[in-house]
Amino acid sequence: MTIKSFLYELALDIMGKGYRNQYRELRDVVSSGQISEFIKSKLTKLLLHAYNNTKYYREVLSELGTVEGKVNLENFNKIPILKKDIIRKRFSELLSRDYKTRKWYYQISGGSTGEPVKLVQDHYYSGWVKATLRYYYRSMLGIDEIASKKVILWGSMRDIIKASDLKSRIEFWLTNTKFLNSFRMTPEDILRYIRVINSFKPVLVRGYAGALYEVCRVAEKKGIRLHSPKAVVSESEVLTEEMRELVETAFNTKVYNYYGSREVSAIAGECDEGNMHIFTFNNYLEVIKPDGRPAKEGEEGYVILTPLHNYSMPLIRYEIKDVAVVGPDRCKCGNPLPTLKQILGRSSYYFVKKDGTLVHGLYFIRQLRVRDWVKAFQVIQEDYELIRIKVVVDGEIDKRDVNEIEERIRSVMGRSCEIKWEFVDEIELPVSGKYLHSRSLIYDQMAS
Repeated sequence: MTIKSFLYELALDIMGKGYRNQYRELRDVVSSGQISEFIKSKLTKLLLHAYNNTKYYREVLSELGTVEGKVNLENFNKIPILKKDIIRKRFSELLSRDYKTRKWYYQISGGSTGEPVKLVQDHYYSGWVKATLRYYYRSMLGIDEIASKKVILWGSMRDIIKASDLKSRIEFWLTNTKFLNSFRMTPEDILRYIRVINSFKPVLVRGYAGALYEVCRVAEKKGIRLHSPKAVVSESEVLTEEMRELVETAFNTKVYNYYGSREVSAIAGECDEGNMHIFTFNNYLEVIKPDGRPAKEGEEGYVILTPLHNYSMPLIRYEIKDVAVVGPDRCKCGNPLPTLKQILGRSSYYFVKKDGTLVHGLYFIRQLRVRDWVKAFQVIQEDYELIRIKVVVDGEIDKRDVNEIEERIRSVMGRSCEIKWEFVDEIELPVSGKYLHSRSLIYDQMAS
């Protein structure tokens, strides 16, 4: 531990955001082989808390025979799936009646599916998230993530805005972090990021899969050799085999896939064998078939998650709208955590301007996702200056919204950009069951 990392952890403790107690508990549980018992204990405690402190789960669990002080985990898979629409409609009934006694805060989902949702989380929950990340980097990747030099290529606008404040700059200094904006990257930006990576020489490079791919693609095209970190961790978007191959070649190191979300945070992380180990001490994860049966090894199904440590707003059997393939219970790497073989869906594309500037697909998603009359949508870049927007309408179209969306799109894509609206009854889904909310045909051609 460096002096700076010690000061960082001390500051977290002073602010009530520390995680060392959670990390010790996590480490002891894994090393002792008591993971199954730990999960049962935490699920029981969470269900009892939800029953006693939330109106929604009082109703739901009472119908399954839950009474004061007693929970039957055999009925767990009978608890109705928690969908985002339920959270929106019954938000106050999902809040724990004691949440104000906790150090709570609001969280908004990333919206990559076009359907954001507001949640309440707290510092005890975030401490478990930090402990989980520390476990992943230290125990599985052999990296002290806090103390090590790292570069982060990130595309979330809210995080980019936050990164510019004084508090975040101090945090980046204490944790040896270079934060690079990948939401909108010009060719000049990408070359500058390559120079930062090569001069800073990070031990770890983290970022959106698409951003990592673009940096490596430009480096390859320009014949620039990239500094080789100990590891590259791809987050937030689906990492295709083509992307992995290029990034591993360009950085001359292994790429590890990390799976998380704003709603439930750390879910799984890849090991050297290529399996995604499920952080079962942070989230209880189920992969279920469309008929509700649990998927077996090698089968794909829908991911259902129960965060074990969020008592401010319990989410039990939450549908995250991802599809995954179940991996083996035991991995050759020796880590005892169960695995996923592959994460399907969850992909965003960069849109491309004639001058080579890249605009992240999430920008277009965020223009439509908060509109009450937009039930479902897809934004497609068909040419440099032609964007088609498919929308399934719920209620009446708000013309002011339409004008605002067009104005915001033209502000980044150019004043001459043509925008075509197509109002449809439904948007056809791919085989995975999850359509892409943003897609650039230009980017597809560039990447092919």
